[in-house]
Amino acid sequence: MREIFNSFAFTLSYFTVFPVFVKQMTIDKNTFKYSLFFLPLIGLLLSCATILIFIFLSSFFHPLYASVVSAVLSLTLYGYLHTEAITDVVDAWFASYSGKDAYKIMKESTIGAIGAIATFCFVLLKVSIIAYLLYEKKYEIIIIAFMFSRLSLTYILPFFKFNKDSFMSQAFEAQGVNKIRIAVLIFVLLAFILKTNSFILFLLSLFFLFVCLKILYKRFSFVNGDCLGCSLEITELLLLNIGFVL
Repeated sequence: MREIFNSFAFTLSYFTVFPVFVKQMTIDKNTFKYSLFFLPLIGLLLSCATILIFIFLSSFFHPLYASVVSAVLSLTLYGYLHTEAITDVVDAWFASYSGKDAYKIMKESTIGAIGAIATFCFVLLKVSIIAYLLYEKKYEIIIIAFMFSRLSLTYILPFFKFNKDSFMSQAFEAQGVNKIRIAVLIFVLLAFILKTNSFILFLLSLFFLFVCLKILYKRFSFVNGDCLGCSLEITELLLLNIGFVL
């Protein structure tokens, strides 16, 4: 039980800005394994927090303004973690055309103009759709998209190779990972309760994440954390838009 709690604390501290008051935390393969289960839970927490912020702000401001502020804060709640990956991937993508090392470009502390513009456009699109869904009170779409974009990692990552010391590799090297794949289906059930045709979004989340990573692998000949974060963000944006249409 202690091991599971440590994994939850690790996942919460790494993928959100929420404070975690744990002084001693043992991190090993099992920590990463259990984090695969907690990732969609983090998506659930982030989406619920966004919705609660919107409801609270709507008591004081016009719902349109409250929805925009809440949408911006939703990105802040996870520290813009994956949006940074978009900048790195876009810079690397265009730099690779001139024969530069894509991996080194991703690891540079500076960003290029194209990467900055692409990230700005992406954030604008994501804030817009989240604000629109909040304004229209389509809360279930936000919850489902935030859960499924992260849940799909459990099923898609094994199709790709990562550095052996990375979070992704160690998570799937731990024993009992298949039980995690079964356990995360509870979030699929929750999504079905919220929206009966949510299984379509689940299948689309798997498809979008796989295609995004496949395209990046074909371009760079590798996939890393930046590729993963970028693919997750693109998947989430697509789910938010398609979910509203469905």
